[in-house]
Amino acid sequence: MGFDLSNYETVEARLVRWWAAYPNGRVYTCMMNYTGDACVFYAELYADKDDKVPVATGYAEEIKSDRGVNATSFVENCETSAIGRAIANCPLQGSGGAPRPSRNEMQKVERLGGQEQSTNKVHIPSGAFATPKQIGYIKKLARDKGMDDLALLEMIQLNLDDDSAVLELLKSHEASKIIERLK
Repeated sequence: MGFDLSNYETVEARLVRWWAAYPNGRVYTCMMNYTGDACVFYAELYADKDDKVPVATGYAEEIKSDRGVNATSFVENCETSAIGRAIANCPLQGSGGAPRPSRNEMQKVERLGGQEQSTNKVHIPSGAFATPKQIGYIKKLARDKGMDDLALLEMIQLNLDDDSAVLELLKSHEASKIIERLK
């Protein structure tokens, strides 16, 4: 392998830092998709349990396997990974200099026999999900219009006529539609 797992922080360690920084916080998770063999989880972190807007979010996907943790607990593993991603996106991530991927994520890379991917490179299948550039442009247009995250989410759901739509999971054509509406 091209990486050393001991260089990566576990989600458990990230949670210890999270609760130390936000003792009155809240962690919310939601299964976004489940097929029986794969699932996607979404996590939100709130600095205070009464906050309406999360300080960070994260997604994770896991696929059931024949061996290892995903043979018996791929759903639980996926939820844990989503929490780890949210913490990586949280303002406290900058402290300690830990690499962005968690040890749990790198164990997944190891299980799948791959090498660590640069966090600056994102593979977007053609015609599938919105590109990072589209997502960033939507956020900029929304900020320019004085919209907060909740207002943007409501606008997306209204325009796509889908109460489950979220910015991070938009398809490319949906992102284009939202960009046009925001212009």
